Amino acid sequence: MTIQQLFIRRFRNYTESHFSFSQKMNVIVGPNALGKTSLLEAIHLLALGRSFRTTRTTDMIQREAESFFLDAQFESNGIEQRIAVAMSPREKRVIHNQTQYSSLSPLIGLLPVITMTPDDDLIKGGPDSRRKFLDLQIAQFDPLYLHYLTRYQRAMRHRNQLLRNHTLEAISPWEEEMARSATYVVKRRKSLTQSLQTLAQESHHYLSGDHGTLGLNYLSHFEGNFLDQYQKTRKKEVIMGHTMTGPHRDDLMIKIDDQEARHFASEGQKRTCVTALRLASWHLLKQQTGQNPLLLIDDFGVSLDELRRKQLLQCLPEFGQVFITCVDPLPLSDANVNIFEINKTG
Repeated sequence: MTIQQLFIRRFRNYTESHFSFSQKMNVIVGPNALGKTSLLEAIHLLALGRSFRTTRTTDMIQREAESFFLDAQFESNGIEQRIAVAMSPREKRVIHNQTQYSSLSPLIGLLPVITMTPDDDLIKGGPDSRRKFLDLQIAQFDPLYLHYLTRYQRAMRHRNQLLRNHTLEAISPWEEEMARSATYVVKRRKSLTQSLQTLAQESHHYLSGDHGTLGLNYLSHFEGNFLDQYQKTRKKEVIMGHTMTGPHRDDLMIKIDDQEARHFASEGQKRTCVTALRLASWHLLKQQTGQNPLLLIDDFGVSLDELRRKQLLQCLPEFGQVFITCVDPLPLSDANVNIFEINKTG
């Protein structure tokens, strides 16, 4: 899996730019605030249909423009393909080869990707950030997962509205849909957590020099028959006005030496854990898709100490096509490295 060409128009501070990428290492070097992160953001959006920096379309549109346009030529399993995205506050349009879509969800899985950023809130953030981590990972190799997750969320919104309105006559079909979807979502999240465990531990040992043991536990808010539970809790949830049981309440516990990293790990340990989890996610996604996912690293090594930066840099050649941003040049000598010096955008 490699991106060969990328065209950007009216995205962030890029008026119109074209990039040709190496199949291996692509390093974007330059001062801050000139568009290095925006280039990774564009690739991430083409892969997952969302930004890792904002949820607002207007934030990504160049000032005084009405929309932005991204167009990538890529190779997947030996076949050259094209994806393009045009977005404005009123419209989303996706083109994959010759097929056009009016939503961004068809993008997920076309360009498998793992993204590492210095402000990653995987450990420091709330349960929602960890659920999102699991959801995006699974959705990239299991098309049914996004289907069930979306149906669960839609059915829950309807059920919550009926609870708030004290209108329970029509609630059963939504509960049945929720139970069916919740069962699939929880099962896949648990399976992913188990699969990540060994890979994450191996990555953590490599980065930390065998200091500390990384552990993962999926914390399911409920174990049992979801449909029975929804029926039992109706009266209480009418008072609360929302659904209290289901995968929307679950969490992923990340531990170092059997202690929850969020509360007991040092800042350095937390950053090492996050990096290890992202690398493990890359390896697992490769196993699941049979391809090398893209690896995006923003502000390379800024959140790691010198030893861990060196360890991370040394292992990158095994990760297929890599995109890195940094302020200063990296000590790289590989002939397959393509260096982009960003002095201004336009």
